[in-house]
Amino acid sequence: MGGERLVLPPRERRVLGVLLEKELATPAYYPLTVNAATSSCNQKSNRDPVTEYTEAEVEDALEQLRARGLASAVFPAGGRVAKWRHLVREALGLEAAARAVLAELLLRGPQTPGELRARASRMRPLADLPALQQAIEQLAGHDPPLVTQLGTAGSRRAVRYAHTLYPEEELAALGGGAGRAGRRGRRRRGGSAAGCGGGVATGSVAGAGAPGGAAGGTPGARRAAGGMNGPAEGLTVRESAAARSGRSEGEWDAGVA
Repeated sequence: MGGERLVLPPRERRVLGVLLEKELATPAYYPLTVNAATSSCNQKSNRDPVTEYTEAEVEDALEQLRARGLASAVFPAGGRVAKWRHLVREALGLEAAARAVLAELLLRGPQTPGELRARASRMRPLADLPALQQAIEQLAGHDPPLVTQLGTAGSRRAVRYAHTLYPEEELAALGGGAGRAGRRGRRRRGGSAAGCGGGVATGSVAGAGAPGGAAGGTPGARRAAGGMNGPAEGLTVRESAAARSGRSEGEWDAGVA
């Protein structure tokens, strides 16, 4: 399903998230009947926002997902009631850890790496942030990307991730956008370090926007960027700081540094 970005309305996103969640968290009760899927969509825990969908609305969403090649109905031996399963593994080629992260993003919206690791681990164990980062990288590396890094509010530890199944206007309102999807780890060009997704502390952002980059800022800004001499020539502040820390840019983004 490469090329064109997959966009789903809210009800389909919730239903797909539920199918992903139940496959991993409660496989003994998966696939789901329409009734079970409706109850799971409307449960009060692990959901944001809380919904009150009817069975007819959930069944319609399931049919729409089937038309997109993302769900199918099965009839267990001897059963007369259809049960529904997702086809994300077949259609998108995602491993279990990536499916768990995608499920959390679909069910709760944008989250920090720490939130994602803790919550997705109930479906698939994620021992540490590097394990989470590996799952995020599979989602970000999909064509087109299935996850995007949102802008931060001044702290590199405030990085948040969102799925890209939102319509463009919703994604833009969250601080992402189709143009930002999958740009984690790429070199930023231009004067604003704020678009790096929180890779540097607040003090270095102002310096990066000045002529000459962070090295032209105040001493405090240069120290926040990782050293008195500022980033190495040709590198962004984030790349230079990640290199000096001995970690990858992905780990730096996730707040492992």
